[in-house]
Amino acid sequence: MSRTASIFTPSAIFTSNLQSLMAEYPALEARVISHAASRFYQVQLVLEAAGEEEEEERSELLMKRGKPMLFRSLEDVYSELKRGGMSRAWLVSQVANDEMIGRPPQYHQPLSSRIPLSF
Repeated sequence: MSRTASIFTPSAIFTSNLQSLMAEYPALEARVISHAASRFYQVQLVLEAAGEEEEEERSELLMKRGKPMLFRSLEDVYSELKRGGMSRAWLVSQVANDEMIGRPPQYHQPLSSRIPLSF
């Protein structure tokens, strides 16, 4: 298992070790996932594989006590990511409208669905 893959295990991305991951992997990207039918947010941490035989990205949800974290507001997300040493993230809104009418979901097109966040 590569070093990049070893950090992305279900037990690895906890709030307690987010700061050490940021220090070790500065290219770590945070995506704040929002769903149109929900008032909650989740944080997905993504590390693109660079210089390895694998060309895919690794991602996991931010966890606490073995469960994915749910946030009620963007302010809650900001404070948790700030505590972990992050100052930027992407807001990814997932809307099922396109899926309902048979088109591919728009959140797979990064330029039209990602909004930069700074805090």
